[in-house]
Amino acid sequence: MSTDRVRAEWRNRVLAEYTSAAHAAQVLHWTIQCGLPDEIHRVAIRIVGDELDHAQLSHQCLVAFGGEDLPTGLDVQRLALSSAAEGPLASLVDAIVSGFCLGETFAVPLFNAMRVHTRHPMASKVLERVLQDEAIHRGFGWDALDALLEIDPQGVRARVQQQLPRNLAEFHRAYCDFPDVEPLTDEERSCGLLDYDRYIETHDITLQKVIIPWFDRRGIELRDAD
Repeated sequence: MSTDRVRAEWRNRVLAEYTSAAHAAQVLHWTIQCGLPDEIHRVAIRIVGDELDHAQLSHQCLVAFGGEDLPTGLDVQRLALSSAAEGPLASLVDAIVSGFCLGETFAVPLFNAMRVHTRHPMASKVLERVLQDEAIHRGFGWDALDALLEIDPQGVRARVQQQLPRNLAEFHRAYCDFPDVEPLTDEERSCGLLDYDRYIETHDITLQKVIIPWFDRRGIELRDAD
């Protein structure tokens, strides 16, 4: 039998994946507006489809765990990314850095950690598919950032460094600020949930070993990030 916490987690994943699909569609629109290379557009199109698939698969897991009657709580307002006052290029830079260079880069090791202890057949299948796709989504983010740096090296670097402290603080809150809760059970881990201390550990290692060095290579320094 699954628990309320398992059902709540998979409900949240349905919402997150569907929201990611909407955001990816908006990112695709901005990549076209800003004249990024066609191969960037093609991967963005794939990402929209991937995220819709992830939402559907996550909902199948939710139903399997007895959550078919749970409302997803979808907020239409959250389906739209905010546009920067400076225009489409700034909007695209913000979305790529937050959603992909950070969001998808953190997601790959997190989903991998979830998969390790997952034993439920459907949950395992979903996590395998998501993990396979997330690696491509992560690569898209860094490739898109490189394309943006070719358009306006100085302006894009300045924009990224201006926004990064706020972005990093938001991800730290999402992955590291947990209330005092009961530890997960083995059953909950087997359904694809991840222990809270592993969220913190994975966040910190990914930030220091992947994200900071990858920004450094692009002339964007974050050596003091904590």
